[in-house]
Amino acid sequence: MTRLSRPLLVLLLSSGLGWLVGCASVPVQIDTPPTSEPYAILQFSSAMQLIAFNDQTLDPSQPIRTLRVRPGTHALRFVHLNAGPEGSAAHAGQQADPFTLEVHEGVTYAFEAKT
Repeated sequence: MTRLSRPLLVLLLSSGLGWLVGCASVPVQIDTPPTSEPYAILQFSSAMQLIAFNDQTLDPSQPIRTLRVRPGTHALRFVHLNAGPEGSAAHAGQQADPFTLEVHEGVTYAFEAKT
């Protein structure tokens, strides 16, 4: 077996590490409208977590409590958490069926867990 030189070994290891970092999952960023465009606000309680918005699956390690969205039809999917004053240990981890919401400009939609 041929012994690799130290610089070549460092290059191989760093390129392998770069490949691994490149393959790591990157959290999905939701395309939010700037405040200069029409928008609505979605607010979520601490007892529920948005896990999918339209066709995008969201990173559960980064909970969203407030979201600015464009007017129109959106699909939302939640999971129940055992957190906050509304939390329920009996429902923790349960996923709600996705539903469609027609969002209108200038309106704030507040979502609460009712169990």
